[in-house]
Amino acid sequence: MDPAYYVAAGSLKARSFHLETLSNNLANTNTVGYKSERSFFSIFNKAQASSRNLPLSKFVNDGTVLAQRGMDFSQAASKATGRNLDMAIEGNAFFMIRTPQGPQATRDGRFMLGPKGELQALDGSPVLGKNGQTIQIDTQKGEFSVAPDGTINQGQTSVGQLDLKAYKNPVALTRMGANRFDPTGLQDAPPTATVSQGYLEQSGVDVASTMVDMIRLNRLFELSLKVASTLSNDLDARSINDVAGGR
Repeated sequence: MDPAYYVAAGSLKARSFHLETLSNNLANTNTVGYKSERSFFSIFNKAQASSRNLPLSKFVNDGTVLAQRGMDFSQAASKATGRNLDMAIEGNAFFMIRTPQGPQATRDGRFMLGPKGELQALDGSPVLGKNGQTIQIDTQKGEFSVAPDGTINQGQTSVGQLDLKAYKNPVALTRMGANRFDPTGLQDAPPTATVSQGYLEQSGVDVASTMVDMIRLNRLFELSLKVASTLSNDLDARSINDVAGGR
């Protein structure tokens, strides 16, 4: 097998992973609190990692692999909604949601009230307050307000405080469904954040730069595919010639 074929195949695989990531970002340009995902790649040498005494050929054994996907947690713009159950975080923190899989973090602040006044995410999952408690709002007592530190007041009475969590290594958060992240095993960090009532953080996707990246990657993918196809055709032709010559 021509060593160049391995290079072309590795390039195709890497471009495919990257295109998949960009496509997912573009699909979430209007998702509240969405954080862009990025792909990181590494080069490995199969021969060096093997105990089979493979030849240390750079061209045959080197390959590109997906090392990890990570999130860009840069602050996105907030948009006023005028809805008192909408909340946006500015800073490094997350809202905490109780799920059957355990507490999960999110930047999506579209909340609602359950039948008994419990503060909930749109799917009915409870929004957590301090000490893992849920937050109950008495709808009979009128409007409520949310202070910058997440304290929720009705009149002069505090009914709870949002549990704002931050993490020392947020890029290690595992993306879950419903625009949430699993913080299991991560070390907490001091939250430096404020909450704005009546606002929602917009998607962190930069549409213009993502489109440019996608166009560039499509061209690179086509180039790699052309190289692989040319090499494959050349191999077929040489095989036919060798078989014919053997006769």
